[in-house]
Amino acid sequence: MKTAETINVVCSDLGISKAELAKRMGMLPSSLYRKLARESMTFEEFQKCLDVLGVAIEFDLRYKDGNGRSSQTSQEILLEKIDMLETELETARKSEEFQRKSMRDLRTELNSAVGYAELGRRHGFKVEEYLEKMQLVLSSMELTISSALGEAVDEESEAEEPENVYALVGRRVLIVDDNKLNREIMKEILVDHGFIVEEAGDGREAVAAMKAKEPGYYHFVLMDIEMPVMDGYESTRLIRELPNRMRANVPIIALTANAVPENREMAADVGMDDFLVKPINSARLLRSLIKFQ
Repeated sequence: MKTAETINVVCSDLGISKAELAKRMGMLPSSLYRKLARESMTFEEFQKCLDVLGVAIEFDLRYKDGNGRSSQTSQEILLEKIDMLETELETARKSEEFQRKSMRDLRTELNSAVGYAELGRRHGFKVEEYLEKMQLVLSSMELTISSALGEAVDEESEAEEPENVYALVGRRVLIVDDNKLNREIMKEILVDHGFIVEEAGDGREAVAAMKAKEPGYYHFVLMDIEMPVMDGYESTRLIRELPNRMRANVPIIALTANAVPENREMAADVGMDDFLVKPINSARLLRSLIKFQ
């Protein structure tokens, strides 16, 4: 039996209309009808539905009034159906988590392949040819990966590099990332476009570098989010609290392979100026930097 059919049966046996169920879930009835028809309820909506139905069953079990309510046996059957739905929900959640992890792993592998090719492209035309092929594969896969991970897709990010990037020549960038390969890939891109690049392996090193250099020394900070010792959120928060305004107001661009809405909101809350999803190609990176020239 499909999930929607099971929910319909439970509602019918309890004498609860789907309109009432939607009201208790905090949804519009039309929205619930549509989601049930399309089997498109989110995990959170599904869990809320189970909670509402579970409370209704528990109420009937405790306060039977004998006026047409289901029997004890029927209520126990309904509880078994709720258990079945909860098992189905948990199975679906684990399946999606596995698929999301697989997509992230695929993105990481593609990013690494492109990175190694970029680092070695000066060693011959074969490497250059390999890099071009890998970039095509990555570009074609990025939409699929982003869609599977529920990320917003920025079509402009895959466009040509900005024409006015020459205006950034000589600007100093602090790359903050615990992954050496990621730092090397971004450094290669930036140096090729005339930037001066310095590196930090975690958030604590980034804060120390900002304090050690004179105000205005760094023009941009590329800040990874997930790092040991100190993550990008805490590092950004501390930089924003520095007493010197030139240090505190340096443009900070978040870098992450996990672009869930919560991460974007947290980045904005701590004062990050932009948000880039790894793997980061040169066009996307330069378009972000050019915003703050």
